[in-house]
Amino acid sequence: MVRYAKLLFLFAIAAALCLGAATAVAQMSQPAAQTPPAAAPQATSDKPHGPMPAQLTKSLDSKKMKEGDEVTGRITADIRSRDGTTIPRDSKLIGHVTEAKARSKGDPQSALGIVFDKISLPGGKDLAIKGVIQAVGPNPSAGAQNAANAGPGPGMMAGHEGQGTGTTPPPMPNMAPTPQAGTPILNGQSKGVVGIRNLELGENSVLFSSGKEVRLDSGTQMIVLVEVE
Repeated sequence: MVRYAKLLFLFAIAAALCLGAATAVAQMSQPAAQTPPAAAPQATSDKPHGPMPAQLTKSLDSKKMKEGDEVTGRITADIRSRDGTTIPRDSKLIGHVTEAKARSKGDPQSALGIVFDKISLPGGKDLAIKGVIQAVGPNPSAGAQNAANAGPGPGMMAGHEGQGTGTTPPPMPNMAPTPQAGTPILNGQSKGVVGIRNLELGENSVLFSSGKEVRLDSGTQMIVLVEVE
């Protein structure tokens, strides 16, 4: 009787071990639960990007300015941001001076560096940007006024449509009073200094001149390249 009870006990242990092994094998054969991938964030932004036409609203002089001084301008065409929002013409463009120096004995060139930090919309909202100078040109209104003082000009110069990825400005003649022939109008493809003597655009949005100072009159045309952040 005792021998029979021992046999039953051993049989029960063996059955339990077999059942446990079978359960483990079944669990291993089942596919592991997969964690669903995280959804990628949507790339949306209300910032414009690409070339943007503008004009200075105050004159600048590297001899009188210093690093950190405010620079103001106005956008001269409607700009469409990446989310479809329109930034209206005449919105205020605000930046600062990054470098300002007059020509000295130790340095043969004067310099003026400018970057733009934000756009102030008519409703009071500000958009933070990083804008550098892509091109600079003369004030078209000043050219028209000079021609008017000299007498009737030979004709009008047609503007060019602003072009560039991410911006949809209207034809450039709408950005300022139509200039007389000979005054260049900048567009999205313009680069460097156009129509201003003794001035060149270097790296990091810095303008250089061999004159005593870098001077930009109020109304100076600019193409500001708004970099995607």
